[in-house]
Amino acid sequence: MHAVKEAAPTHAVPAQPEILSKHKRPVIVWASVGFFCMCAMLLGMTVWIVWSSREVRLHEAKSTTQHMARTLATQAYMELEVADVMLEDIVEHIRNEGNNDATGERLQSHLQQLSKNIVEIAGVFIFDSQGDWLASSSGAGQDGNNADRDYFIYHKTQAQLGSRISAPVRSKSSGQWVLPVSRRVELADGSFAGVVLVTLGLASFERIYDSLNLGKTGTAFFALDDGTLIYRRPFQTNVIGMDISSGALLRAYREKGPVGTAMMTAKVDEIERLYSYRHLERFPVIVAAGLSKEDIFAEWQRLSMQIVLASLAAGAALIYLFRKLMRQIAVRDRIEASLRVATTELQLANADLAARASQDGLTGLANRRCFDETLAHELKRAQRGGHAVSLIMLDVDFFKKFNDQYGHVAGDACLQAVSGAVARSVGRAEDLAARYGGEEFAVIMPGTGAAGALDVAEAIRSAVEALQIPHAASANGVVTVSLGAATLQPGQDKRSDSSDSSELIREADALLYQSKNTGRNRVSGGAPIA
Repeated sequence: MHAVKEAAPTHAVPAQPEILSKHKRPVIVWASVGFFCMCAMLLGMTVWIVWSSREVRLHEAKSTTQHMARTLATQAYMELEVADVMLEDIVEHIRNEGNNDATGERLQSHLQQLSKNIVEIAGVFIFDSQGDWLASSSGAGQDGNNADRDYFIYHKTQAQLGSRISAPVRSKSSGQWVLPVSRRVELADGSFAGVVLVTLGLASFERIYDSLNLGKTGTAFFALDDGTLIYRRPFQTNVIGMDISSGALLRAYREKGPVGTAMMTAKVDEIERLYSYRHLERFPVIVAAGLSKEDIFAEWQRLSMQIVLASLAAGAALIYLFRKLMRQIAVRDRIEASLRVATTELQLANADLAARASQDGLTGLANRRCFDETLAHELKRAQRGGHAVSLIMLDVDFFKKFNDQYGHVAGDACLQAVSGAVARSVGRAEDLAARYGGEEFAVIMPGTGAAGALDVAEAIRSAVEALQIPHAASANGVVTVSLGAATLQPGQDKRSDSSDSSELIREADALLYQSKNTGRNRVSGGAPIA
């Protein structure tokens, strides 16, 4: 059984740069992670600040429009309530006094007394059943007929006694835009006796609406809940009486109830606004105030742009610092890489020198120096372990004649081919094939007995012969080798390593010459040396 080859003693060596690089802190990775985390935090904070400020601005705008809608609703309610009370009072007065020319003077005095201290009232009128003026708050001498008005036709055909708010009209007496609020007057038998009318000047609404801070493109309006537009700021006569029942705000009122706030697009001018609307409790009227989306977010957009620019500047600074850091790391890595390359080249050079020091330059086998050191080492191990060491010596037959006939170049090629055959025939890692000198080779086989050595020697002989290298000066016609295989079995006596080496080499060499003397191209072996 072959013994395992003893490991050569090792010595502590300094850690190499490529080993240290595996354990160094991955600065680039951690720096990149930290950089991207900071950028993500900066981006997240920017988005959060911008979004939060937008929500705050929208909340403020909602509060503003809701407050304005409440103010407008209160103002409209008060004016309509005043008009309603006045109408009820006048109807009661007519019921007591009558509704004819005989009572006209007393009724006119009463109307003037009611309206003189209320600036919102544009006029108070009483019409008989034919639409003729019986009395008005403007004084005596006024004549006219309002039978063509919508409110008069309505009351004449409908037995509805409550107040009715109609679409705005131009006053026949003053030429101004007014809002008619009217009531039906009946005789005791319930027949139609005329109409009482209170007109509210749209100018009174304009004063309160103009006091609102609606921005550049904001708006406020009130309309009947059937969609008839009564007044709108900014005031435009062409939209008075316009039907906005299909608009977004009236749809929201019908779907969501009497009070609401939402972002909607106006039917009148197609501008998107945040509207707050309210429906009056006792009257079929809706008031609304709206701030345009552009106005709401103008300041927010300016501040957001400043925040984004500041964040971009901070991000640019981070990128600049990160690039500077990466450049420094890259310079360091280039230096380390150069050092690793230089170290690797030095190690390769040292390994090449070591190989050259122990390797034969022509054949690639171990040289004579390596052979001597290995044999001494293996014999020492064998002495300690008590196992056998075998040595095969071989020589190329008639090599001088081969050189003389074929030349030294062919001779070198022949030696290279033979060395290859020897190396292929030695199967174990612990065995050593060496060029002993000239055309002579040797194989050291630790832990191998005589029989094993003969087997390996025969394998070498056969491998060389199988090369079929032509050799005209040889009896076989091809290059062959002669081999001698000697085995040393260390005893109990403590002989020196050098004496064992010399004895084993002499024995193997003697057996080699025995093969040459008995015909060449053969293997000779002997009894183990004790």
